[in-house]
Amino acid sequence: MKLAYDDAGRGECVVLIHGHPFDRTMWQPQLAALSDGFRVLAPDLRGFGQSPVTPGTVTMRELAADIEELLDDLAITRAAAVGLSMGGLVTMELAVARPERYWAIGLVATTAEPVAPQEPQIRLERAEAVERDGMGVLVDYMHTGLYGPDCPAAVRGRVDAMMAAAPPAGAAAALRGRAERPDYRPALAGLDIPALVCGGSADPWSNAAVIAEIAASLKHPEVVMIEGAGHLPTLEAEREFNAALRAFLLTHAPG
Repeated sequence: MKLAYDDAGRGECVVLIHGHPFDRTMWQPQLAALSDGFRVLAPDLRGFGQSPVTPGTVTMRELAADIEELLDDLAITRAAAVGLSMGGLVTMELAVARPERYWAIGLVATTAEPVAPQEPQIRLERAEAVERDGMGVLVDYMHTGLYGPDCPAAVRGRVDAMMAAAPPAGAAAALRGRAERPDYRPALAGLDIPALVCGGSADPWSNAAVIAEIAASLKHPEVVMIEGAGHLPTLEAEREFNAALRAFLLTHAPG
């Protein structure tokens, strides 16, 4: 699967992996903040942005394999991988499959825990509704927890437009894939990789307990909680997030 992607800067590679139902443009502030010291790749995951859509079900492993193919095509043998929400699941897939390839990982507003008993059915029903009725179904759902109370109106507008523009078949396929996600905690425990674990204090989904559970599963976690941010600390508090991410990457970059 050939992915659309942005490629900016020079240096050690950092791959930025967007969440659901977003696209690579969510990383524009980070692309700008990091590209003076790193080579920054921001792909559109399969089914989103300008990348091809596969209807049906697309698993987190398949999304990870697409990124592995991209790195292979670009002859990139080592990288840091940073993912937000669903992108965090993809990041865990990457690091667990080929830990020697990743010199650091970033897990932002995500979870390492398996699906709850009722979650698969909810996700499958939501996927059907998105295919039938369009992205408005998902945008309405995301509004139940996506934004922190002080999220700037400009960020809300930009993200709402991004979600509304996502291909319904791609968003539905990833929803079904997320319904099958494993328990990542045992595999994380075996990783000997520096990990930035970041959340927003106003995020109802990746809340403080969820973030703490990720950190407890890792050997080398560095936890950053951003006060007042919701599920998108990368955009709601971009200056604070960028400073934390840049410091983490500079500390752990090879050489």
